[in-house]
Amino acid sequence: MLTLLSSIVLSVFTLWLFFGALQAIIYRTLQPVLLSIEPAQASKCLLVWLALPPASALLAAYVLYSPDLAQWFVAGHCHTSQCLAHGPQSSLAVLPAALLTAWTLYSIAQCLYRQWLPARRLCDQLTMMGVEQHDYITLDDSQPMAFTLGWLRPKVFISRGMQDACSEEEISSIVHHEAAHRKRRDNLRLLASRVLTAPLPQRWTARALDDLKLCCEQACDSSAAAILTRESVAAALIRVTRLQQQSTPVGSLAFSGNHTRQRILTLLDTPQVPLANEKLFAAAAVTLLIILMIINPLHRAVELLP
Repeated sequence: MLTLLSSIVLSVFTLWLFFGALQAIIYRTLQPVLLSIEPAQASKCLLVWLALPPASALLAAYVLYSPDLAQWFVAGHCHTSQCLAHGPQSSLAVLPAALLTAWTLYSIAQCLYRQWLPARRLCDQLTMMGVEQHDYITLDDSQPMAFTLGWLRPKVFISRGMQDACSEEEISSIVHHEAAHRKRRDNLRLLASRVLTAPLPQRWTARALDDLKLCCEQACDSSAAAILTRESVAAALIRVTRLQQQSTPVGSLAFSGNHTRQRILTLLDTPQVPLANEKLFAAAAVTLLIILMIINPLHRAVELLP
């Protein structure tokens, strides 16, 4: 039983790394397509994309170690006298499986420790210190700041300095933008993406994670522009970028941040359109088909592991 369990665990984590490396290679080609579609849809697609390596690893391992399914995807072959359907097993898999499990748990725990706990505690502290308005909480601070903080129940914080330095229309743009972050739960979306990619090398996932954050910001810009105007949101973004010099808290999303120029150009350009559902379904079907097609070579490759 220990041999089987450790072999399954080793297969899952090895396949996770394999699909993660494959994803990093493919993303260079896929990136322009994702960034050309409507940002709200693109952010969903990117989150699914980042979840593909662990999900594909679990699916592939399930097929490999399920006799009823393996017979459909794994070509028949024998090991000495054993010719029955079987998943790859090795008595030497215990140690590498334990090491990979420890690394994965450590990576996820570190991600939660650095992101979840500080943001949750700071959100509680700022809520107690601030004055709650109708749509946001005012912080008694002269430094211009505006950001959304919190995971399950995110809250919008705007400092007194920001309110004094901005016009009523600019504050309205900030409030609608941050309200969109709160409604979409973008902080939680970004945390989930970091947890899903925590065990992988950072250089494999940094570009996709950065694009996900950009799409979240663009989606909230579009949400605010639908209530106000695209020009007014762009103007507020320029104004706040000049004012907000202080770095935002860990785990928060600020009205101004990275990619300011790209966000302004997107606001002033022709609105992007979402992909048709038929194309999304076709992409999902092709992805599933590719995963199932490589089950047989994966079976042979995993058998070569210790």
